[in-house]
Amino acid sequence: MRVKMQQFTVQDCKEALQDVLNAFRLPENAHRLNEAKDTAGNDMLRMMQIVFPLATQIQMEVIEKYGFPGDGDGIIRFTQAVKLYEKQDQDVTLLNRELKSFLIPSMDILPPEGAS
Repeated sequence: MRVKMQQFTVQDCKEALQDVLNAFRLPENAHRLNEAKDTAGNDMLRMMQIVFPLATQIQMEVIEKYGFPGDGDGIIRFTQAVKLYEKQDQDVTLLNRELKSFLIPSMDILPPEGAS
């Protein structure tokens, strides 16, 4: 089943993002994601190799319920829909920021040498 944008509303988008966030928070998924993040440490390459595939797998399982294919193409289409709806709805923007915070670690930026 392929989703058409006119069938995937802004409300659907908010619900899908919330469902993805809830899936990330499920104890078994949260544990798996935390282990993957610990293994990757602050190495962005390892994050891409370990954390992103796991997070993508969890996300694919959720977006299938909204008519997106459960594959890379589905993730791309879902991401495009989110970007489109971010321009129209602040709630979508906030939910997507929260989603990104699960995927992208906060980096502690050190001040330049000699700065106080």
